[in-house]
Amino acid sequence: MKKERNQSIWRYTCCVTLTGITVLLLTGCMTPDPQTDALGGQAQDSTIKAADMKAPIQVSDTIYNDLALPGSPTSLSAKQISAKIPYKKGEQVKLGEGLPLFSGRKDHRVAIDQMKITYLTIPKEKYTLTGVQGEWMQVKNQQQDSYWLPAWYSLKQSDGITQTDPHTFTVRTGSKLYLTPDSTITWPSDQAILKSAFTVAEWKDWVGVSIAPRIWSKEWTGYHHALLWIKKRDVTGQTPVSDGWFVSEPSLPISMIRHLVDTKLNQTTTTNQVAKWLGKPDWKEQSRNLNEPGDSMRVRQTWRYERHDAHVLLTFNNNGKLTEIRWNMPASQDNEADLRSYERMGTFSYITQVAVGRSLPPTLSWKPDWVNQGDLNYTFLQAGTDDVLLMKGDDGGFSGMHYDDSYYALDRHTGKLLWRVHNGYGPAQAVLNTKRDAVTLYTSYDTDRKQYLDRVRHINLKDGKLLWEYRPQGQDKRNNDTNKKNTADDRVWLNGIKAARNVVIVDIPAAEGSSNGWIHVLNSSTGKRLWTKKLTTGYQLVNRNADEPYVLYQEKNQLVAADPLTGRTVWQVEAAPPAIELIENDSYFDGIHRYDPFASAPLGRWMLLEDQWVLLDLTSGKKRSQFPARTGQQLEVLNDGMVLIRENQKGDRYGDYGDYTTSLFDPNTGKIRWTVDAKIERGLREADQLYVIRNGYPASVDYRTGETRWDTQESVGANQYSTNQGSYLIIGDRLLLPRNEDLLVMDKKDGTLLGRVHDVVMGAPEHRDRDAKNGMVNRIDDMVYVGSANGRFRVLPADLLEGEISF
Repeated sequence: MKKERNQSIWRYTCCVTLTGITVLLLTGCMTPDPQTDALGGQAQDSTIKAADMKAPIQVSDTIYNDLALPGSPTSLSAKQISAKIPYKKGEQVKLGEGLPLFSGRKDHRVAIDQMKITYLTIPKEKYTLTGVQGEWMQVKNQQQDSYWLPAWYSLKQSDGITQTDPHTFTVRTGSKLYLTPDSTITWPSDQAILKSAFTVAEWKDWVGVSIAPRIWSKEWTGYHHALLWIKKRDVTGQTPVSDGWFVSEPSLPISMIRHLVDTKLNQTTTTNQVAKWLGKPDWKEQSRNLNEPGDSMRVRQTWRYERHDAHVLLTFNNNGKLTEIRWNMPASQDNEADLRSYERMGTFSYITQVAVGRSLPPTLSWKPDWVNQGDLNYTFLQAGTDDVLLMKGDDGGFSGMHYDDSYYALDRHTGKLLWRVHNGYGPAQAVLNTKRDAVTLYTSYDTDRKQYLDRVRHINLKDGKLLWEYRPQGQDKRNNDTNKKNTADDRVWLNGIKAARNVVIVDIPAAEGSSNGWIHVLNSSTGKRLWTKKLTTGYQLVNRNADEPYVLYQEKNQLVAADPLTGRTVWQVEAAPPAIELIENDSYFDGIHRYDPFASAPLGRWMLLEDQWVLLDLTSGKKRSQFPARTGQQLEVLNDGMVLIRENQKGDRYGDYGDYTTSLFDPNTGKIRWTVDAKIERGLREADQLYVIRNGYPASVDYRTGETRWDTQESVGANQYSTNQGSYLIIGDRLLLPRNEDLLVMDKKDGTLLGRVHDVVMGAPEHRDRDAKNGMVNRIDDMVYVGSANGRFRVLPADLLEGEISF
C-alpha cells in the first residue's frame, strides 16, 4: 500500500571552506524543520516552519576522506557527517538490509515508540541519494518513494555493525538513547518502553536497541521497530531470549514475539533459522497465490504457528528463504476490528489481518482423497458425472476483470487432469449436453493466435476430443481477408450460447450495432443446424441448461417455448417487458437458485414477467405461484422450495443492511410466513433451523418464526460486506462455510467456532458470486468437493473430518 507523503521539502544551505575550496554543505544545527516530526506527550504529529523555506537541499559533489569518523574521541558535528557521505546527489547509495526508513527526520520531540516506520531497507533495492539535512539523508527507491534515514548508515564504518542474538536488558538511570553512535540527536531512556525492547546489535562501544512501535497497525498501515543506540557502559544487565518463541514455556507475550519476528526475520531468513527461533510449526500448508492476476501462479509452502491470541503464517520460496510474514489477530480493545495492512517490499510482504471476531479458528485435520493443483486462482465445480468433474478456473482479477479463465475436466476418482481450454481475456461459456457426456464451449478469444475469434466447440467430456465445431458465417472470410489480428472492435461478435434438451442455441446479432438477432439451433450430437429464427429488438434467450425441454425466448410481449428439434411453438405466455431491471443483470447478485452440480436442474423457474415474479412450469407454461415485483427486491429459493424475499425499503438496488427486510414466502399457499428487519442471504434449511448469512454474519434463524437462534458476530466474525464466497454444507453436527481465507467449521446447534480446515485457502471472488455459490463447496454421498483461491481442488471423505461427527 502506497503511503501519502508530504511533497513540500524545505531546505537551506551554508558555505564552508576546506583546504582552500569553497563547497556548499548542509548545516548541522538543530534549526526547526517541517520534515522533523515533533510529538508531544501523546506523540501527535506537528509541523514546524523552517528558517529558510526557499533554500534547496544541497549535496556535496566532493568526497571527503580526511575527516574524523564517528566513534572517534571527538564527536563529529552533523556538518562533518554530511561532508563524509561518500556519494554525490543522484548516485545510488549502498545500504545494509533491515534499516528503518523514516517518513521524516526525528528528534527527541518524537516518542521512541512512535516513529511510524512503515518500511525497512531490503536487499537488491536501489536507493538514490536526493538530499542531506543535518545527520539525515534522503533517498528514493526504485518506485520513486522518498524516505529519510540517518546518514551514518551510508558510511563505511557502519559496515562494522555486528548482529547479536536478542536480549532483554536494563540500563543505568539517566542514560540516553542515540540516533546513531555519537549522534547529537538523543532521547532520554524510558524505562517503561525499554522493558519490551531488545539489544540486537553491537558497534565498538555501542549497543543497538530495537524499539517496538506502540501501535503495530492502524488504518491499513503497518509499522516496524526503530533502531537506536546506547553506550555499552550504560547497559547494566542483559538476559538472552530463549529460542522457540512460539513454543517456549512459560510462553512469551504475543507482543514480544511480534517484536522478535519483526526484528529478526527478513527475506534472507531460512527455514532452519525459523525452526530454531520460533520452533517447529503447528502446520505446513500451501500458500495463497503470491503473484498478481496476469502472472503465472506462485504457490509456495507456508508454516503456520497458532496460539489463541495470534496466528503467524510464514511463507518460503523454493530456495527455503522467507518471502512473506502474515499475522492474524483477534479483535480486542487493542486491535481495530477488520483492519488489514498490506506492505510489499520488493518480493517480500508483510500482512496484518485483525479479525472482526474475538476467536481465531484452530486448524482441523482433514485428509483428502486427492488434490488437483490448477494454474488459475479460483476453482469452481461446474458439473459432475459418475466419472468426470467439469471445472472452471479463474484468475480472480478485481471486479470480474481477468487475464485468463479456463474450463477443464478432472477424473472424479483420481483428480487427474483430463483436458483444459484456456479462454484468455474474452468471455466464455460452457454447457453440458443432455446426456452429460459432452460439453459445448463458446470462447471469444483464441489464446494460441492471441486474437479475438469466436468459436463454438463441442468436445467429449472424458478426453476433450473435438466432436464438432461451429463457426459464425462471415468470420472465416473476414479473418482471411486481413493480415491484421482482430480486435474487440472489428471482429464478428456472438452474444453467446445456451442449451436445451439435445440442442445448442447460438445467439448471433443480426448485424453490427443491431439490437435484432438470430438464434441458430444446432443438434448437440452432430452440430447440424436444425432451425433458425430472427428475433426483434428487446428479445432475450432465457434457457439455463440442457435439462430444460424447450428453447425459451421472450419477444414481442410473449414468452415462447419452442420445440428444440423443429422450432414449433409448444406454449406461450403473455409477458410484456418488465418495468424493473432484471436482478440477474446485477453482477453482485448470487442467483435465485443454488444449483447442485451433480443433479438435474428443476423444471420450475421463477421468472420476472411484467410486474410479477412468477413460478413457471417449464413443461406446460402454467403459473404455479406469483407475487408482486418491486425495485430493490431480490429472491432466493431455498432447498425446500420456499422463497426468501429481500426488499430494500428505499427501493434502491444497493443499500445498508438496515435498509432491508426479509420475508419467507410459501409458493404453495401464496402467503408470507414471516418478515424480519434484516437482510438474510444464502439460506440452507435443515428441520426447523435455517442457516443463513444475517446482516453479513453467519447465523441461524428459526424456520417457523424467523427469530435469530444464534449468530457469530462475536465469535466467528467476518467482514460484514464481504463478497459471496460459497454456501453452507452440513456434515453431521458440523456446519462448513467458506469465509475470508478459511473454510470454517462450526457447531450447527449453537454456532460455536470449532476451527478451520487444514490447507484450504479461500478468497473473495468478486463478481463470481454465482460460481462461488454453486461451485465452491459441494457434497454428494459421502464425499465433499472443495475449491479454493490458490488453484487447488480437493475431494475429502465426509467421515474423516477431525473430531466426533454424528450422522
